[in-house]
Amino acid sequence: MRFLAALLACLSTSALGATATTDFSDLWYNPAESGWGVTLTQQNQILFVTLFVYQANNQPKWYVGPNTQFLGADATGAVTFSGPLYEATGPYFGNAFNPNDVQPNQVGTITFRASQISVGTLTYTVNNTPVTKTVQRQLWQYENLTGVYIGASLGRFAGCGGRDGYYESAATITIGHDGLNAITVKEEGAGYTCNYAGAYSQLGRMGQIAGSGTCTDGAAQSFTATEVQGGVQGMTMRYGVTFAGACTANGRMGGVRRGS
Repeated sequence: MRFLAALLACLSTSALGATATTDFSDLWYNPAESGWGVTLTQQNQILFVTLFVYQANNQPKWYVGPNTQFLGADATGAVTFSGPLYEATGPYFGNAFNPNDVQPNQVGTITFRASQISVGTLTYTVNNTPVTKTVQRQLWQYENLTGVYIGASLGRFAGCGGRDGYYESAATITIGHDGLNAITVKEEGAGYTCNYAGAYSQLGRMGQIAGSGTCTDGAAQSFTATEVQGGVQGMTMRYGVTFAGACTANGRMGGVRRGS
């Protein structure tokens, strides 16, 4: 049996729909146990899990969970993915590779549960041996988000009197970032400008910002952002703003990178 064909057969039965979670694609590990880890690759509501660990004789071993499906979120917002876990045998990498010689064998199940964007719990069994580990996204270098982006911000005001409700605005977003902890965000829309400054931090692919700022009306506000991601094509983030009193604005901001 061809392993890839078996995986595709599993995936073809999955229900279609919009991605319901943040993107958990990343290299994950336990910082107190550096030396093993797990790679999560997410497409829509399926995780392909690659687990690299060690056998009882201390020799390297890998397992895969190719059909780890989204099961939903609980009342706290924590999301769960679960599916079968396999090991496989196959031809020596130094010889011509024949995919027909790859033989998968289910050894247990694997579950990934996350109540935060960058921290989760990995639970799996291999031949009736249970393992539970707390894991987080692994960081080896900060992104540098410096650039000008053409896009929009959108979200919802709450507790702001006549401003309450949904809003969206085309915007030019200018970010200054030292590639470490200092970051500024300037949002320029139709008839308004907002300037924010704060501290940037990152785990894996996901950054976050904590700072403050003011807009054209001069009102002071706190500013936070999560799921901050940037690259050659553009930038996205979720953000929250708190004004004096109970007035808040929460939404998304992003854009394509200006320039060739």
